[in-house]
Amino acid sequence: MSDTPMQDFIAQQSAAARVWKPRRQRGPRHRRLKRIIVAVATSLVVLIGGIAGAGYLFVNHLLSGIHRIPNIAALDAAHQPVMPATTRRSMTTLLVGSAVLPAVRHGGGPLGSSQAPEDMTGLIALVHLNASKHGGAVVSIPPDAVVQVPGFGQLELWQTLKFGGPSLLIRTVEKLTNVRIDHYSVLDFAGVDNVIGAMNGVNVDVPYTVSSDGYSFPAGVDHLNSADVLPYVRQPAVSEIGRELLEQNLIRAMLDKIASQHLITTDYRVVRALDGALSVDSNFSNSQLGSLALRLQDLRGRDGVFVTAPTINGSPVSGGTGPVYLNERISAKLWQAIRHDAVAAFARRYPFTVTPGDPG
Repeated sequence: MSDTPMQDFIAQQSAAARVWKPRRQRGPRHRRLKRIIVAVATSLVVLIGGIAGAGYLFVNHLLSGIHRIPNIAALDAAHQPVMPATTRRSMTTLLVGSAVLPAVRHGGGPLGSSQAPEDMTGLIALVHLNASKHGGAVVSIPPDAVVQVPGFGQLELWQTLKFGGPSLLIRTVEKLTNVRIDHYSVLDFAGVDNVIGAMNGVNVDVPYTVSSDGYSFPAGVDHLNSADVLPYVRQPAVSEIGRELLEQNLIRAMLDKIASQHLITTDYRVVRALDGALSVDSNFSNSQLGSLALRLQDLRGRDGVFVTAPTINGSPVSGGTGPVYLNERISAKLWQAIRHDAVAAFARRYPFTVTPGDPG
């Protein structure tokens, strides 16, 4: 029993100490320290937010410098076809590579074309991002593929630009594939060398040894820089299909590096270089461009793939510049795969359509 009063006393003293000591020893000083901590933390938040905001504004300013293509009627809502719900939630951009063909083609040169280089385009591709926001595909269509063109009958696909500009090309591709085109963009290969330079070069997997303008590109992994990228895409000794594959291979390497290293949001040199090489439709907002850049990483995963619509004639090293014809049976399955976000499954079934990958 004698222990109980002592235990009560100790308990009372401990309680008093817990109440009394902070008031005497940690009062004003503690409050000052707390105010200092809060002020420093607030300043850091404001500073970080300011830096992020300034970075956003700067990137937004640079993206605003990308040339806009006005008055593309086919992209107006009233002119777009009604698509399934899954397609409406996905995003498909029609990417066109500007003319990069060698001067020998002008005036019926050795490659047998009478069209001026400025009338031609070396790459027509659908950049498709799945509705699930996981995966996507870049699907190239040979520019010299003979297709049904609204109002003109059968023409080579690239000729739609000559007769009706981007709108006719978009309408033709939509009729061919039954895939709605949300946006339109043009990559000028004459400015790609600056983009490659800003990216410190890219690695490409060259499918076969080629030479151009004094440069040799052996089969296998090649590192392209700003000096040799144009000779790489200007291959006078390969067919139109072969040139398309080389250009698609380069596009794949560029998109992969931009996505894997987040270059649009981290390297302002790349954005500045893109200003001079890329044009997009006037409906393409800066926020959509930024979102697209971030989502390019979807093309790197298991569900991302690069394919080319198969043809029944022509090959990378033969076929010249004459027209080619799509393998309608397999191409129909490819278009269906785009509409159902299933191009990766299509590529596994038809591996010969897959473009060689970026070796990293």
